[in-house]
Amino acid sequence: MSEYHEKQAKMSAQKADLEAQLVKAQDSLVKKEQERQDATADKKVLEQEVVAVKKDIEDIEVAIQKLEQEKTNRDHTIRSLNDEVANQDEVINKLNKEKKHLSENAAKSGEDLQVAEDKVNHLSQIKNKLEQTLDELEGSLEKEKRGRANVEKERRKVEGELKVTQETVSELERAKKELENAIARKEKDASGLFS
Repeated sequence: MSEYHEKQAKMSAQKADLEAQLVKAQDSLVKKEQERQDATADKKVLEQEVVAVKKDIEDIEVAIQKLEQEKTNRDHTIRSLNDEVANQDEVINKLNKEKKHLSENAAKSGEDLQVAEDKVNHLSQIKNKLEQTLDELEGSLEKEKRGRANVEKERRKVEGELKVTQETVSELERAKKELENAIARKEKDASGLFS
C-alpha cells in the first residue's frame, strides 16, 4: 500500500511538473506569436518604404533624362550661335576692310563710306546681342550641370537607402520564418504533452 502511495505521489509530481512545463510553453508560444505579428507589421512598413523609395528613384531618373534632353538642346543652340557669331565676325572683318579701302580711296563718295559704317555698327550690335545670348545660355548650361550633379548625388543616396531597406526586409523575413518554425515546434511539443 505504501508503494502505491509512493507511485501515486511520484505521478502527481510528474503531472504537476508537466503542467508547469505546459504553462511555460504556452506563455512562450504567446510571446513568440506576438513577436511574429510585430515582425510581420515591421515587414509591411518596410515594404511600403521600399515602394516609396523605388518611386523616388523613378522620378529622379525621369528628371535626369529631362535634364539630358535639355542639355542636348542647349548644346545645339550654343553651337548654332557660335557659328552665327563666327559668320558675323567674317562679315564684320570684310566690311572693315571695305571701310578701310573706302577711306583710303578719296575718289569714293562719303555716302558709300557712311553706308559701310552703318552696316558695321548694325552688325556689331547684332554680334554683341548674340554674344550676350551665348553667355546667358552657357551660364544656364552650367547651372543645369550643377543641378544634374545634385540629382545624381540624391539618386545614389536613395539607392543606398533602398539597399539598406531591402536588406532589413530580408532580415525580418528570416526572423519571421525562424519564429514561425519555433512556434510550430512549440505547438508540436504542446500537442505531444496532451496526447
